[in-house]
Amino acid sequence: MKINLNDIYNQCIKYSESIKNPILKELIKVIYKDYKEKLINKPATTESHHCFKGGLLYHIYSVTRNAVTICNLYPDLEVDMDLVIFGSLLHDIGKCNDFKDFTNDDDLVNGNSSALLGHSYEGAHIVENYLSKYDIDEQFKNQIVHMIGSHMNEYSEWGALVLPKMLEVVIINFADNIDAHMEPAHKDISTAKSGELYKIGNAPRPYYKSLNPYYNLSKSL
Repeated sequence: MKINLNDIYNQCIKYSESIKNPILKELIKVIYKDYKEKLINKPATTESHHCFKGGLLYHIYSVTRNAVTICNLYPDLEVDMDLVIFGSLLHDIGKCNDFKDFTNDDDLVNGNSSALLGHSYEGAHIVENYLSKYDIDEQFKNQIVHMIGSHMNEYSEWGALVLPKMLEVVIINFADNIDAHMEPAHKDISTAKSGELYKIGNAPRPYYKSLNPYYNLSKSL
């Protein structure tokens, strides 16, 4: 799959244009400007999904697209789209500190930052530092940071600082999980034979490929 990273970067900025809150809109553009080189050079993970140059940026774009789609599927759901889009665009910004620029070397982890802090903390810390430059309600600031610190929806080495307490961050988590699970499936399912088991990254179990004789026709609908 060929990806024009500058186009993807611009698509992310375009999503930010729909944010109504002027502080959040400006903050996205400032952070994206400051972190552009890192976003287009880092992988999203070191092995499980989007492990390629710009994988981090492409994953962030895909999560934002997924989150907006989920919200559009439920038009009467009164969630704050500003927080959904802001949180999606910055949910993995902490990985800019966790990973080295992508190369074909095995060692892509950036020392103690990843092992001791994790990207949820790193991201929340980055966003909170930028927010400190603005005059903003303290409780709303906490909600903004919550989008970053809780997007993993579980406690683990890579997990959340606190479990989600807002529906907006739950949507981001669903969008994130969809992309993390499906992106590495492209190659795995395409190389498997009909009826054969194939394994996707660190998925909990292998899956069977369909035996439907109309499979190649039905998948294009």
